[in-house]
Amino acid sequence: MGALQEELFATLARVGISDESIQLENVVLSREQNLLTVFFRCKREPDIALSQLLTDSLEERLGGTRVRVVWLSEEYYQELETENEAAQFASQQQGATPANAAPNGKRSIFGGFVPSGKSTSIKSIKSGKDKCIIEGTVVSINERNSFKNKRRKDAVSFPLDVSITDGTDSIYCSLLLDDEEQKKAIMAEFESAKKNKDRVLAMGVARESQMTGELMFYANSICLIPGVLRQDESEVKRVELHLHTRMSMQDGITEVGAAFETAKRFGHKALAITDHGVVQAFPAAAKAAKKAGVKPIFGVEGYLLRESELIGMDQTFVVFDLETTGLKPEQCEIIEVGAVKLKEGVIVDRFQTFVNDGVVIPTNITQLTGITTEMLIGAPNTREVLTQFHAFCEGCCLVAHNAEFDMSFVRYHAARFNITFTNQYADTLMLARDLMHDLINHKLDTLCEALDVVLESHHRATDDAAATGEIFLKLLQKIRDLGLDTLPVRSDETKQERGKKRSATNHIIILAKTQAGMKNLYRIVSYAHLDHFHYNPIIPFSLLSLYREGLILGSACEAGELYQAILKEAGEERIEYLAKTYDFLEIQPRCNNAFLVRENKATDERILEINREIVALGDRLGIPVVATGDVHFLDPEDAIYREVILTKNGFDDAAFQAPLYYKTTTEMLAEFAYLGEETAMRVVVEEPNRIAESCEMLKPFPDGTHAPTIEHAEDILRDMAVGKAHEIYGDPLPEVVQARLDRELKSIIGNGFASLYLMAQRLVHKSNSDGYLVGSRGSVGSSFVATMAGITEVNALQPHYVCPNCKHSDFDVDRTQYFCGIDMPNKDCPVCGTRYNKMGFDIPFEVFLGFDGDKTPDIDLNFSGEYQPVAHKYVEEMFGRGHAFRAGTISGVAERTAFDYVRQYEEKTGKVLRKAERERIAQGCQDVKVTTGQHPGGIVIVPKEDDILDYTPIQYPADKSNKNTITTHFDFHAMDDRLVKLDILGHDDPTALRMLQDLTGLDPVTIPLDDPDTMRIYIASDSLKVDLSAIDCKVGSLGTPEFGTGFVRGVLDATQPTTMEELVRISGLTHGTDVWLGNAEPLVINKIAKLNEVICTRDDIMNYLIAHGVDASSSFKIMESVRKGKGLKPEMEQKLLDNEIPAWYIDSCKKIKYMFPRGHAVAYTMMSFRVAYYKVHYPLEFYSVYFTVRADLFDVSLAAGGAERVLETIHELERAAAKMTDSEKGRTKDIVTILEVVYEMNMRGIELLPVDLYKSAATKFLIEDGAIRPPFNAIPGVGSNAAESLAENAKGKVFHTIEEFRVATKANSAVVTAMEKCGCFAGMEKTAQISLF
Repeated sequence: MGALQEELFATLARVGISDESIQLENVVLSREQNLLTVFFRCKREPDIALSQLLTDSLEERLGGTRVRVVWLSEEYYQELETENEAAQFASQQQGATPANAAPNGKRSIFGGFVPSGKSTSIKSIKSGKDKCIIEGTVVSINERNSFKNKRRKDAVSFPLDVSITDGTDSIYCSLLLDDEEQKKAIMAEFESAKKNKDRVLAMGVARESQMTGELMFYANSICLIPGVLRQDESEVKRVELHLHTRMSMQDGITEVGAAFETAKRFGHKALAITDHGVVQAFPAAAKAAKKAGVKPIFGVEGYLLRESELIGMDQTFVVFDLETTGLKPEQCEIIEVGAVKLKEGVIVDRFQTFVNDGVVIPTNITQLTGITTEMLIGAPNTREVLTQFHAFCEGCCLVAHNAEFDMSFVRYHAARFNITFTNQYADTLMLARDLMHDLINHKLDTLCEALDVVLESHHRATDDAAATGEIFLKLLQKIRDLGLDTLPVRSDETKQERGKKRSATNHIIILAKTQAGMKNLYRIVSYAHLDHFHYNPIIPFSLLSLYREGLILGSACEAGELYQAILKEAGEERIEYLAKTYDFLEIQPRCNNAFLVRENKATDERILEINREIVALGDRLGIPVVATGDVHFLDPEDAIYREVILTKNGFDDAAFQAPLYYKTTTEMLAEFAYLGEETAMRVVVEEPNRIAESCEMLKPFPDGTHAPTIEHAEDILRDMAVGKAHEIYGDPLPEVVQARLDRELKSIIGNGFASLYLMAQRLVHKSNSDGYLVGSRGSVGSSFVATMAGITEVNALQPHYVCPNCKHSDFDVDRTQYFCGIDMPNKDCPVCGTRYNKMGFDIPFEVFLGFDGDKTPDIDLNFSGEYQPVAHKYVEEMFGRGHAFRAGTISGVAERTAFDYVRQYEEKTGKVLRKAERERIAQGCQDVKVTTGQHPGGIVIVPKEDDILDYTPIQYPADKSNKNTITTHFDFHAMDDRLVKLDILGHDDPTALRMLQDLTGLDPVTIPLDDPDTMRIYIASDSLKVDLSAIDCKVGSLGTPEFGTGFVRGVLDATQPTTMEELVRISGLTHGTDVWLGNAEPLVINKIAKLNEVICTRDDIMNYLIAHGVDASSSFKIMESVRKGKGLKPEMEQKLLDNEIPAWYIDSCKKIKYMFPRGHAVAYTMMSFRVAYYKVHYPLEFYSVYFTVRADLFDVSLAAGGAERVLETIHELERAAAKMTDSEKGRTKDIVTILEVVYEMNMRGIELLPVDLYKSAATKFLIEDGAIRPPFNAIPGVGSNAAESLAENAKGKVFHTIEEFRVATKANSAVVTAMEKCGCFAGMEKTAQISLF
């Protein structure tokens, strides 16, 4: 030690460190890591550059041993002692891993201990040489590639960057680690710290990265301190009744799972979800609440329009109708008034008269009503009629169908004569929409038919009034059937919807108290979206009044009508009238409404006074008052995320974020202390808890799977499957076939899935009957019953032979050699000599319906894109209107979009954020709802005995009614295993096969799937008689589905498949995530495992494990875990080790993120092979169809000129792609793929002809004398609609000038210019005019 000490101090002197206070504290040599750690004690730490020089010199002197120098300043050491950490540190000096943490739980994970209480805010850190300490939480962990460190004599260093935030800012903390094991260990520590929100205490220096210029924090010591999350220390606990999740579009930031975890940590027994206008967080809330053990309260903060008021139904009503000369009262006249007076449900008087102001009845009005000008002769004028009608209506409530129309005429023309109609009025159109919503429309004649009312002369006032009267009485009865005795009516005082203009709405809180209330809430939300969406889903008071059973209404925030009435001093009578609408009144912290002060609408004291008034109002009327937080984000530091989103959306006051975080009971009691201790306790704790207790434990939808039923489906399916099996395999069935049928049918029928199978069968049958093949997707190919029912052509049985003539079969096949029947050698039937059919793909049924056969089947079908709408309509016909809905989707802010939000925030505020802070904020903005949409093919089926509102509200996708499509309000994934979803997808391949069949006359079903010439293209291009090396393509699969991309072609080249089984496996490898790259690829390339051994599809796992001795149940569970990207649980891995499963196989399971089912891979491969067959044997037809299907991307200006020019264009585009955006790169890649196929076509001797005015079609590539003629829409800038118009208008005409063509075809200048550039008008004059000069 003495000699080493002398050497150390000599080196200190050589590098210029002469501080006499420096003492050698300890030296630790780790032989395992070849690392010498030297601990010096000093008054002040030397300059970092000198310290590094010392390290380098010591390493040089010690000849290869790595050195780390740790400086312990006196200040630092005193801190260790005060925290009682010296003992642990001494343990570390001796080379031992600390077994115990400091009393506060702090422990070192890198370097030495870091003192607490000395940290600098991250925002204030500047680049410099002085050491500092930062403290914060982990945002993200980023690995970087290892490198040879020249300062460490080329020893390999392993860098790790950890983003740390303290709420003021974020910074990347960079560590340089010694080996892979150390990196993994420290990464695990940081991952755990991130999950548990532990605090990171790091010591180091900050300086700009030489690579990026970004300020980085280079740490030499890091400690972790157990995270101390916010707690609610109050003995009594509140309940939050007003919380917004990320489903409050572009406003709420709260992640629903985290909200319920926080409620659990706070000790709150319940939590209400109240998003703006929607209830899309309910499924996630139910799941999170169950996990946290916190009661969920389901609600919404709706947009209330008080367009009506309530009256008793024991009124005298005047039901009337007008006939007019048009639609606008300012321009048109009343020509007939008809009315009936109803009292106690009986007509007691009538009013009818024509009106004659000397107008001439327009012809269209006579045609509509039958009223002529002559019929008005002798009738009283408008003044007389309205005077009489005013007297007839005195003291009565008026009723009309589409009352706003009739009342607008009455009001306008009465005002001309100073007559005022102040009567309240009911609208049967409004009532019918709310009470009979499922009708296709709510016209008078439709209602008459639905309610069995006789309408003799429609569009005559008297008859229409009488019919409306009968309808009104029946609607009143429907209201009574709801248990109500009041009727919503309108008056001049109520607000009306303003159509396309924004209506004046107020916020309202609606909570579901009972399951019936939940359905009413779904109904209200649905009708608000479908019928009353104007900027927001508006809830008319009339609708709310009809369906408020089982609901609890709250007065909401400052935007509520009650708060606004008090703020604007509306008067006691009006305020009390509004307050009586609600079951509880709401007050909120003063800071929530600070914007009123900024906008000079109130003072601080006035805000407090309004809260006092609401409390007094509640006391006076006996209505509970509750204090809520109007939560929009979980913790105070999350406010920045909402600020960024609101800034992006143009809010000028986004920077003034109210503290809308989830508050503790203690915080809320302190906030409302000005009300007095007793009142504060009542509004903060007692009343919210009472409301929470009054709400039942509800579920957003029923438990279990609710599949639709088709009468006798079980018998039909059984007969169909068995009948088809007999048709193929004869009677009696082979034992293998019979056993598989029996097992599947028992599971399918026993679990109630027969109707679903039958649905799919009918859809496929209809499509096939209409001439369009259907491709199956997903795991439906695992079901042999599905094959026999005609749902899929994938035969899931083991490989076997069957005779198409005498039905003899042979299942005695070596299953270790053949996995696909297609790959077996050809063989003749020994009974009759007929060539056997080769069948079977060896797919276990369990993949489809689960190991117990009770998993809800997910049947995905690929229909031709042009046939998809027909298939969708057929589903609605099968199940009836109101029982088939498009599956809804919800889109949140994507990662890239979130970064764009942050970029816009920086631009608008002038702030410049560090990269780490930019990333943190972007992360916090992700998944906030942006819009809704529809699944491309998913249709949700509701059983006939059920109502969609038992499961989910409904709406238009993206709230656009012009889409003429209604979707589920919940994202369809939220209802997995509740309602059955059919995936009826549109796909190019069935369309292409139909077109190829039409052109060649060859039925694709008859194509031999073992054709050697076709199989050859997957390993080389010689069967096409072409060399594609110029485009770096060694195989001939260009342009074939699934096997034509550059990635898959690379896999084909690496694996050289020669069998259908190998193609199926490659399909699985290339469609999964982390299945080939970095997983199977090195195993195959390095010959660790063969292609038939590596994991390719999810079925492989179960089959392999069972074959190697793992029990079937465990094999299935492991397969499910791996294919979902969950890897292996410890007990699963142990099970594999116990059964001596190879290490490479276990490691492969851990890497996989997603996997194809084998049935899916087989279906894709079969479809692709058929297309490839046409490519090999019918090249002209193949290229014609290939380009037609992709005409929207085809650019004839790039594709023309022959092989050499096309090759040059490909290379130009590939070079240009380096400077393109991601979206531009994607489109360019697609164009290059098409050009590669053009190049191949040219190399095969097939010419691409120019577009011709007289020979080209609108949208189809035509075969012409051994060449291909492109259509008009292949010209860049000419869309399909324009092309169709061109072709139609040019048909049979000859053009002499471009002008003549333009006039005849109505082509715009852009289209004509595009055609000129492509040479379509070669040799043609622009105009017929002759120039004389």
